[in-house]
Amino acid sequence: MPTHHRGNDMTDTPTPPEGWYPDPAGTGGLRRWNGTAWTDEVRARVDAPAAPEAPAVPEAPAAPAVPEASAAPEASAAPAAPDLPEVPEAPASFGAEPSLGASAAPAAPASPGAPAYPGTPAPAAAYPGGTAYPTAPAAPTAAPVRRDIPTGTVWIWLVVALPLLSLAVLFLFDWNTYVQESLYASAFPEAAPYAASSSLAVTAGASIASFVLAGLIVLFSYLDWRQLRARGIQNPFHWAFGFFVLLLSSGAVYIIGRAVVLRRQTGKGLGPVWGWIAVTIITIVAVSIWVVMLFTAMIPVIEELQSYGY
Repeated sequence: MPTHHRGNDMTDTPTPPEGWYPDPAGTGGLRRWNGTAWTDEVRARVDAPAAPEAPAVPEAPAAPAVPEASAAPEASAAPAAPDLPEVPEAPASFGAEPSLGASAAPAAPASPGAPAYPGTPAPAAAYPGGTAYPTAPAAPTAAPVRRDIPTGTVWIWLVVALPLLSLAVLFLFDWNTYVQESLYASAFPEAAPYAASSSLAVTAGASIASFVLAGLIVLFSYLDWRQLRARGIQNPFHWAFGFFVLLLSSGAVYIIGRAVVLRRQTGKGLGPVWGWIAVTIITIVAVSIWVVMLFTAMIPVIEELQSYGY
């Protein structure tokens, strides 16, 4: 208990500094000393936690023996210091750094992208927190070219050659006589009562012949398509495109489409296309010649009718 001595002493005993000291009333707690007297402020004593044991330090090698020196004269006894109040020990800091002997942190787990076998390259690590998206399927590989499959059939060559049949009809028919009779019938209808009927018959016959040729082109296209499938061609150009002959008066659509598909699968099949080009050129030239011949046959009849005043 701190005391303050008064009287006739030669010197005054210094008072303890302001702070918290053991309660002199014996409560087991701490009471605040304001530097001159005890206050009414008390609080419980906080026991300091046990400090962790320091790691064992290896012993240093023993120092060589030193010869004893002469004993120093004993120091004169110092005057006894006055009794001071007991200062409580400061509690150890709870945030103190752990000692050097603390166990090391556990090793980080291996990356999930590490290779399972030595020598195998590890896959690229995914972006942390990123969303995995499904990858696009691999593009299908192109089918190998089948050059061993023959592409020529008799049916496709019939499709190519059928327009030549119509040319034969143009040149086998006697157009000179037909044109002359038609002109005379128009000038003298009472002299040729059956001229109109013959003209109608020729027109009907030409129409029927064109429809027969178109039907044959469609039929031959179907037979050609079926034979290509039997030889192993995958999805040959469909035969129904042969119906375009009704619009174009030619099987060009089926011939060209067929060649494109066969070229992709077998690397060949362009022969019918070149044949169709040749037939088309021949047809143009032949029709041109037929038109010239028809006008040549009409000129004498027209001059004769003009001489009669028609």
